[in-house]
Amino acid sequence: ILVNNAGIDQPMAGVAELDLADWNRVIEVNLTGPFLMMKAAIPHMIEARGGSIINIASLAALVNPPRLPAYCVSKAGLVSLTKQAAVDYGVNKIRCNCVCPGITETPMLWEHLNVRPDPRAALAERLRRVPMGVSLSPLDVAKAILYFSCEDSAGVTGTSLTIDGGYLAAAEWAGDGPTAFQASPHP
Repeated sequence: ILVNNAGIDQPMAGVAELDLADWNRVIEVNLTGPFLMMKAAIPHMIEARGGSIINIASLAALVNPPRLPAYCVSKAGLVSLTKQAAVDYGVNKIRCNCVCPGITETPMLWEHLNVRPDPRAALAERLRRVPMGVSLSPLDVAKAILYFSCEDSAGVTGTSLTIDGGYLAAAEWAGDGPTAFQASPHP
């Protein structure tokens, strides 16, 4: 079993404003790191006649919040890398799946929230867009990883499991930016 659970964020910036060094750093950790881990693990899994790879992406792989291009691209790339490995190594009984968590109580979440004047109010604002109205715990994500790690998911490969309290079902990103849905009300 290989679980790729690493990720870093980027400074808030659009494509034109994002520094190339920040882009490269995020891509290296969030996408190249899992690629290298898979590259190292797959030969051992082939020799063992099977295995399971679980990549941890993000809801941002499926719907883009404003001003996070490197993060979103790296996580979307991880979803695609997951599918590619499932296609290439299914014959070797290696399953490769992805977990895409939504708002999760992690240090990275609080890094985003702590720059706001009232971090708890900022979290409450985000959670208003989540039908279940709650953030995830790391244990919620761990349970999905456990599912993909055991025989309960024996026939599952090349898929992504979204764990988000219904966020994606009601997808709407709010934030500062020049998009039409963020501008003044429509006439």
